[in-house]
Amino acid sequence: MYEEIIEKFKNREVKAKSIFKVKEISKNRAYDFVRQYHYLGDARFFSMYAYGLFINMKLVGVATYSTPQGNNTLMGWFGLGNDDKSVLELSRLCMLPILNGTNATSFLLGNSMKIMHKDHSIRAVITLADSSRHIGSIYQVCNFKYYGLTDQKAEFFCYDWGGKVKCRGEKHDYQGCWLNTSRKHRYAYIMDKNLNILYDEQPHPTQKGTLPVECCKGTKIVYDKRYDVYYTCPKCCGYMKKLIKDGDTFIEEEDKVKEKINPLKLALMKRNEQ
Repeated sequence: MYEEIIEKFKNREVKAKSIFKVKEISKNRAYDFVRQYHYLGDARFFSMYAYGLFINMKLVGVATYSTPQGNNTLMGWFGLGNDDKSVLELSRLCMLPILNGTNATSFLLGNSMKIMHKDHSIRAVITLADSSRHIGSIYQVCNFKYYGLTDQKAEFFCYDWGGKVKCRGEKHDYQGCWLNTSRKHRYAYIMDKNLNILYDEQPHPTQKGTLPVECCKGTKIVYDKRYDVYYTCPKCCGYMKKLIKDGDTFIEEEDKVKEKINPLKLALMKRNEQ
């Protein structure tokens, strides 16, 4: 049973290279595994190449790589155009829960990049670590170089859309508010030493590099100064309702839903009244 092999591995009775194999797998197989074990769950993602970590025939880990997200990502990193396919972004990395915290993750990441470089002529892999969650320790273990934090960005949470993020189009005609997103730690693993990086390399961040996102500073209240309206914080509360200020307190405005009465029901009501 693979569980017994994993226990021996965790107890350092066997080494990773003696029990694990890394090979390319189909995108659908990778997606099914990621959907079950990654913290983002069913969030769809694009993948150009996917690799599995196996114990015998059992899939126990997945790493996927995609073209970098954002129109100017490759230009900002390397001065390359969007048509360049030699630089990829690590889009998902997850393991069976029993293997979390072991060097099985670094074994999968390191070996999958070696295979990609050999089979697909990939020159570099970039990745981002959410600074509100972690500092990217696994990338440090795998000898990724660090290139600082991304710029501060914000998302518009639209009240008219039920508190969901409105990514495109004009915002000034909608009620809602801008809230900061978390900044990301930039990492890159360079396989082609002739590839020039435009960002400056920096020392790896420590645990102090974990940065909380101060959307409402713990108040669970946000303010739209354009319309002079207060809302529940959509990030902290999970919903967005207007708030009425009563002295030093805020009260959620009740949603008034008018019952729609069809003509037949209205006619029956009038007849009953006669």
